[in-house]
Amino acid sequence: MIGWLQRLFLDKRAREALHRRSAPPVVARRHVVRVPPEERGPAEALAEAEVRMQRLPPEKAQLIRSAMAVHRVSQSALAELSDDELSKLRQVAEKALLGGGR
Repeated sequence: MIGWLQRLFLDKRAREALHRRSAPPVVARRHVVRVPPEERGPAEALAEAEVRMQRLPPEKAQLIRSAMAVHRVSQSALAELSDDELSKLRQVAEKALLGGGR
């Protein structure tokens, strides 16, 4: 149907220009072998994150550190809950966020 509309409203030059612009560029395909990343421990990941955070402005780095601390505290609080308490918490969250949940 779109082709029909193009023929109805666009002249030949306009259709050709549209097809030239929308045609994806031809790229030579190479066979790429993806190597899975090496497994790293939490200590290595934190050290790498600290190195990356040194490049950030100090205010932003401190904000990220504070957010990570809050995240750790909330995760430890959730880890202490029983399965029944987690289920109830999930239901309350779904009702609050989705307007009814299951």
